[in-house]
Amino acid sequence: MNWKLKKEILDVLNSEKGFKLSKKGGDVKLLFIYPSTYNVSINNLGYIGLYHIFNEQQGILCERAYIPIDWKKRKDFRVYSIEGFRELRDFDVLLFSVSFELDFFNIIYILNLEKIPLYSYERDDSYPLIIGGGIALSSNPEAISEIFDLILIGEGEDMVSELSEALILKKKNGWTKERFLNTVKDYEGFYIPKFIKFTYNGKKIEKIWGDQKLPVRRRIYSNFSNNPMVSPITSNKGVFSDMALCELVRGCKYQCRFCLAGYFYRPYRVSSLERIYEKVNWFYKEDIPKLGFIVPAIDPSLSLINVKDYVVRGEILISFSSLRLEDITEDILDLIKSTNQKTITIAPEAGTDRLRKVLNKKFTNDDILNFSGKIKDYGIKTLKLYFMIGLPTETWEDIEGILDLIMNIRRIVKKMEISVSVSTFIPKPHTPFQWEKMADLEYIERVRSYLLKNLRKMDNAKMEDENIIWVFWQGVLSRGDRRLKEFFKEYIKDPHSLRILKKLVKDNLLKEYYLEEKEKDEIFPWSFIDTGVKREYLWREREKAYQGVITLPCNNYCKTCGVCI
Repeated sequence: MNWKLKKEILDVLNSEKGFKLSKKGGDVKLLFIYPSTYNVSINNLGYIGLYHIFNEQQGILCERAYIPIDWKKRKDFRVYSIEGFRELRDFDVLLFSVSFELDFFNIIYILNLEKIPLYSYERDDSYPLIIGGGIALSSNPEAISEIFDLILIGEGEDMVSELSEALILKKKNGWTKERFLNTVKDYEGFYIPKFIKFTYNGKKIEKIWGDQKLPVRRRIYSNFSNNPMVSPITSNKGVFSDMALCELVRGCKYQCRFCLAGYFYRPYRVSSLERIYEKVNWFYKEDIPKLGFIVPAIDPSLSLINVKDYVVRGEILISFSSLRLEDITEDILDLIKSTNQKTITIAPEAGTDRLRKVLNKKFTNDDILNFSGKIKDYGIKTLKLYFMIGLPTETWEDIEGILDLIMNIRRIVKKMEISVSVSTFIPKPHTPFQWEKMADLEYIERVRSYLLKNLRKMDNAKMEDENIIWVFWQGVLSRGDRRLKEFFKEYIKDPHSLRILKKLVKDNLLKEYYLEEKEKDEIFPWSFIDTGVKREYLWREREKAYQGVITLPCNNYCKTCGVCI
């Protein structure tokens, strides 16, 4: 390891507060890799929380690794563990936590860089076991599934102890990889890609079969209410500097039809107030000044009055992720004001009430305008708006509606800055829109250019950019299958530039196989994964979308979707 890289890692470690790894060894050495940059990894609560849980297991030494921000410019780039400065081949297990499909490319690059054979069937027992997890792999791992010896499907908390015990047995008894995989293949949520086969008929999948019991059932954390996840570590080098994160709820009750998290993390669960207050007390005692609540939807049972006491006394700062308009009460606005938070984020997603109903968002443009007028009195300086383009049933009237809505908001908020984020709709597995066609890139570019041109005329409005190449590949990878490995062979020839990825955008096979509309009964690459939500329910929700019919928020008692049965 060269001195420059070692100094960067030491700077990262010195920036951290909270949990410090004190173990010097263990029966099993596990490297937990986040295939993106440190500033993103430290604020990924699932990743950093599971890192702490792994190190609570006897016999497991878990270290972390990430990639530098400027890795594409560096000839000296290598991946090392940040706690022990170890190389990847020094570990028994490499575990990748994957939140975003585009990080698939980084996994391929890391393994190629470290001269580790890419696919499981190419690696013998002299190489580390390679395991994957995270929502990007849990929802549809098939684009890169053959890289992994094992993939963990679902929420990780309860799987850590089972995996750790099996890894320790493997190490102590000298098991082969084959023996280990045969041992864990019946564990709930443990998916062994080599045991599953796909038969194709043209561009469609004809059959999924193999030596593992199907379907693979998504693992659901059994004790969220009593033990919600909180950040064991904070850092001033994170995207949210020096901020600890606390998960108030898991899942979302509102059932937005495009949203993977809202369907994949069912049932909707709420942390107990007692546990929240315990966590806030702990953060205060640990001298952690900022606390971020991860809360897609605030439950009426969540009273945050006691939390506000800390804020009013100036002892802790509170920040919320994007909030649902329906959830923002006077009490929440008072809490935000007392934190001196200057930015508030909402997600209209669409510019018209009609299209919002398609998405299953009940609030109207009038509701948004009323809210915009209200927040002026709470010290807010920036209103951030999330929109989406390329949505099912979208017309040019809906695009004009985005601009009209922003202009009407401007008239109300006057000098308040408006930050506009416009992303492209990506059909996601396990959602009612998993059957949809992804919009053509030419259309997406035309819409983005039109919005950008008009927003530039508004003094206090700015729009974030989006790389159209990455939009295309996110769509492909989201619904991809094992046949994509031929394209990855091309990518690895020149991973430091977009040249090959740009060239492949013109490949008609990619568009036909992965971006077109799917048939009702089509077998998907992810059809072997059972999330608990019935496929028939998702199809009915798609039909309701085209009718503009709203589905009421999840109440955990209805038994309709299948998760709570």
